[in-house]
Amino acid sequence: MIIEIITTGTELLLGEIANENSQWLASFLNEHGYTVAYMTTVGDNPERMCSVFRGALRRADLVITTGGLGSTQGDVTKRAGAEALGLPFVLFPEESARLRAYYEARGRTYLPAQERQAWFAEGAELLPNDAGSASGCAVTAGGRTLIHLPGPPFEMKQMAEHRMMPWLIAHFGDQGVIRSLVLSIENAAEVDVEKTIMDLVEAQSNPTIALYARPGYIAVRLTAKGQNGEEAMERIRPVAEQIMERLPALRYNLEEDARRDLVDLLTARRLTMSAAESCTGGLIGKLMTDWPGSSAYFMGSAVTYWNSAKEHLLHVAPETLERFTAVSEETAREMAEGSRALYGADLAVSTTGYAGPGKGERGEPEGLVYIGVSGPAGTEVHRELFLGSRKSVRYGAAEKALFYAAEYIRAHRLGEASREERGAKEEV
Repeated sequence: MIIEIITTGTELLLGEIANENSQWLASFLNEHGYTVAYMTTVGDNPERMCSVFRGALRRADLVITTGGLGSTQGDVTKRAGAEALGLPFVLFPEESARLRAYYEARGRTYLPAQERQAWFAEGAELLPNDAGSASGCAVTAGGRTLIHLPGPPFEMKQMAEHRMMPWLIAHFGDQGVIRSLVLSIENAAEVDVEKTIMDLVEAQSNPTIALYARPGYIAVRLTAKGQNGEEAMERIRPVAEQIMERLPALRYNLEEDARRDLVDLLTARRLTMSAAESCTGGLIGKLMTDWPGSSAYFMGSAVTYWNSAKEHLLHVAPETLERFTAVSEETAREMAEGSRALYGADLAVSTTGYAGPGKGERGEPEGLVYIGVSGPAGTEVHRELFLGSRKSVRYGAAEKALFYAAEYIRAHRLGEASREERGAKEEV
């Protein structure tokens, strides 16, 4: 089944807000076995929106829109959808009554404009909104289905998970699952990696193979579809083994990203983590605390931009800073160890580098970052050279620190002994 996601709203085209809905919805649909083949963004112009909907309905089996379900003059998504499908746009009296009760229960006056939320294409099946007032809907005509979801991300996610997906399963059945495995190839050019595995790329079907340049490494992503996760991974495994025979790869399952991989490890093995950040300026802390439930495993991050902060908070030796500078393997090592001691964490990461623009105090290249990882098995430091803007360097360093933390846990089997001990106690 081919899917197209259409996000609506002039604010997206103006760059006023990030298009979070497309990214989340694509990941959610792929996880449930639906192939997202197209993404489009269109402003709140009825004619252009209707034209976009018609084009999408010609090339996709299912079109899902987000945004434009509210009560203002600019909320025209449902009307444009009805026109694109050639269906009358009608008032649903039962929805009008529900909206009136909804607003009155909250002590708000039900204004005539709010009744716009009660209009839908004729024959639409409503998708209740558990987090807001505007219902979504699903409507089928001419063998094509159009689903409207709300624009606010929290409302959209709630409706997609609890209303849309059950509707899709009821009407189209179980689509299986899609899983991905990423092989990280370091110290190699993308073109050289492609040349080495070109025969596999040309023969791909299920799984598919894609190459991406990532900060500090080349990612080879293998994606397969199966009736369940185990079957999908079984399809991936032999192709991954062929690639790993040809290329020195660090293997880890991204599914979404390095953060998700690390969070799964920390959670499963009941480990805690902390950070010490210089050039990343708190981004590691942000990435980790963006994830729900992070208080169970992430203890905190010390942003030590000045040398004095590194000395006083993390106990980096003044001699280290004087002899090797703040951007060095030695400083990264002491920062990671200092963070682990400060927070009492099982594992700690550190970042120190030159995000740019400009070279370091001793002529070091822009983008040079040292990443430290400290744990019970000792402290490891990785030297990275990131390309791109200051923002790219900082985010690249933060993401790579999370990657190295996950690799440290695996390499040294952190938490496995305690997990086995817990299992033995539970059996007793």
